[in-house]
Amino acid sequence: MPDTAGRMPALPFLCYFLPGEMTSAQERKIRQTGCDARFDNLTRQLYSTDASIYQIQPVGAAFPKTAEQASLVIHATADAGLSITPRGAGTSLVGNAIGDGLIVDFSRYNRQITDLDLEKRSVRVGAGVVLDQLNEFLTPHGFCFGPDVATSSRATLGGMIANNSSGARCPIYGTTADHVLSL
Repeated sequence: MPDTAGRMPALPFLCYFLPGEMTSAQERKIRQTGCDARFDNLTRQLYSTDASIYQIQPVGAAFPKTAEQASLVIHATADAGLSITPRGAGTSLVGNAIGDGLIVDFSRYNRQITDLDLEKRSVRVGAGVVLDQLNEFLTPHGFCFGPDVATSSRATLGGMIANNSSGARCPIYGTTADHVLSL
């Protein structure tokens, strides 16, 4: 009902997009990569949300175990004409971890912490490494990863890189991009 000025009342801000359709040829192309990919309704519903208020149902989700599998599934998805949304733990507050194409979930695997070089002050991490786990690994050596997001017990480094996360100590330690040497 309009108010006295003739305006309609504001509705609660919630965004929901209907799912896109995927052809069997597109699904086959993605499955041929060998990457675990799921297109069932439950998976699509689970990956339609993150920590934001948005909801977009994807065509499916893929769970690469290696960088090679990730590359294969990303190329196959692009060749199939579908959009790709990389995803960490889904802690984004602005909808960065959802999309209507294929969600590529890096949080299930890719959790290795290797190549600690104290002299160069560097460490190699998989996209699925959780921030608290990285800091637990670095603390005995007198180091920590500077950006300290509120979701540190769940936030993955891959997601933090995708969002360029920062945290309360940003003026001192900078953002995630300030701490990435290579991808």
